[in-house]
Order: sequence, then structure tokens, then C-alpha cells
Amino acid sequence: MKHVPHVIVATPWDDVELSLSVVQWRHLTRVLRMKRGKPVTYTDGFGRFGEGALSDHSIRRGSEREIPRGVELTVAVAPPSNKDRQRYLVEKLAELGVSRLQWLTTAHGSGRIASPGKVFSWVSAALEQSQGAWLMETTPGLVKWDDLAEPTLVCSPGGGELASRPRTVVIGPEGGFSDGEIPDGFARWNLGPNVLRVETAAVVAVARILG
Repeated sequence: MKHVPHVIVATPWDDVELSLSVVQWRHLTRVLRMKRGKPVTYTDGFGRFGEGALSDHSIRRGSEREIPRGVELTVAVAPPSNKDRQRYLVEKLAELGVSRLQWLTTAHGSGRIASPGKVFSWVSAALEQSQGAWLMETTPGLVKWDDLAEPTLVCSPGGGELASRPRTVVIGPEGGFSDGEIPDGFARWNLGPNVLRVETAAVVAVARILG
């Protein structure tokens, strides 16, 4: 089956046709070389999903439905210092269907994160790629351990097996957690014998939890 492009169109959806941005129109017609009348799927990023057709700088609406949010899972992660690695992390978590990404402040973390606008553009691109209906939420700044929703599972060497699905999974910084940094009562989960990069550990953890 031929790939059907997927785009995010902001609400309100009041008209028969939904306007596309200049960037979206150029991508569909110049990069993908789509012609008018070809099928396009679309979403508002908050659960509303539609199947329509490309029109003149717009999408002609077709059948639409509400898609419930999947499993509620938050990933709290110490941001990698490299922006390309941050982008990879954001895109992959969004594609996997993570509901929320929080940047966690840690003793060994760099604390430098991309601008909220840049992060949102990565999330949007990932949603269009994965053809989902829900945008992943992201925090604009760093959060602390006390801000995390429980039950919380911390990926850490020496931890146990995955016993139950957590509400929040925590991925540490490149230098690991400092002694005594993980709050008492937070369960620990060992991802395996290999030392993984931050973004790799996050993808592995989410895939196992949601798989």
C-alpha cells in the first residue's frame, strides 16, 4: 500500500476544507509531488483524526473520528548535552507514543535543553511521521525529583526486573546518578549488562514497557 501523508492541522475545524501552511503545501506538492485529490490523513494532535484529500492549499475533509490516548507514560530524562542526540530522543519517544517528556535536573546532567519551539517542531515532525493522533507533551524547563508522578521506575544498574507498568520511567545522565540522588522508595530497573547512551536507554525502556 502506498504511503499516505499525515499532517497536523490546528483547530478550529469549522469549514469543509482545512487550510495548510505554506510549508505543508510545499512539502506535499513539491517534495512528495502530490496532486490534488490524492488522499491525506490529518489530526489536531489532541486525538481527532481524519481521512481527506488534498485540495488547493488545503485538505478537503472526509471521515473523522476521535482516537483515545494510549497508555499514559511519562519519561523523565536528563537531557543529553548534544542537540542532535536530544532531537533523536524527542523524535523516537514521540513516535513510540509516549504521552509526556520531562527534562530532569540531575547532579551530573548538563541542564542545557533546546528551546521549546525547537522541541515542539521535533515532536510535530515525529507525529506526522508515525501517523499518530496525539502530540507528546513536553516541559519547557527542567523538573525536580519531587515533580515526578508515581509510581516511578528509575533505570539504574543493580536494579531488579520490570514487575509492573510505571507511570513515570526515569533515565539518568551520561555520568550516571550520584550516590544518594535517587529518592528513597523509587523502584530501580536494570535494563541489562551494557552501558547505554541516554537516548538509547530511553527507547529501550519505553519499547519494553509498551511492548
